Amino acid sequence: MKTPGALAILKSLLWDVGLSLGAYFVAHWLGASDYVALLCGSVAALARMLWVAVRARKFDMFAAVMLGVFLAGLGLSFVTGSPKFLLVKESFGTGIAGLAFVVSCFVGRPLIYHAALRMQEGDPARAAEFDRKWRDQPGFRHTFRVMSAAWGGGLLFDAVVRIPLVLALSTSAAVTASTVLFVTTMVLLALWSVRYVRHRQAWAARMEQQQPA
Repeated sequence: MKTPGALAILKSLLWDVGLSLGAYFVAHWLGASDYVALLCGSVAALARMLWVAVRARKFDMFAAVMLGVFLAGLGLSFVTGSPKFLLVKESFGTGIAGLAFVVSCFVGRPLIYHAALRMQEGDPARAAEFDRKWRDQPGFRHTFRVMSAAWGGGLLFDAVVRIPLVLALSTSAAVTASTVLFVTTMVLLALWSVRYVRHRQAWAARMEQQQPA
């Protein structure tokens, strides 16, 4: 079993998840309204989806999920309330994204598999080999399911922790804490991803060496 390089997978993930969520939180941090921040996230997700579609000349599931998250958030942005309620609503985006990652482990193929598959596009032989490994190699499937579950769990953690954090702090402190929580979550997930993929690649190399010639 050979998986794509850790840094390559991480780069794809950060573009997909970090671009849209990052645009959302940065807009909020700069003082934008809830609607404008969600619109920024939606535009970023849409731009990413269109760019991938044009490059690969096909519909991309991963980018579409992130766009769906922010379009749904746009609908909720019209629900008003106290400043803290608006901050709590920020958990919606990361929470739904996290659920999408987790559900994809059991329905179809994990979202991270779709992200990694992009790196094989442009080379039909490599893309076909990638698909064959998914069908034939349990270890290959295991790697992507674990990674998708970890990213889903991390984003759900971010969503859940934000709620009591916001309620316990003043509004101004909660805005900063919410942004710091998101950045910290993304950094930890990124570091874990690099370490995990390298571990799986080392494990696969050992298994290949132990196979009889």
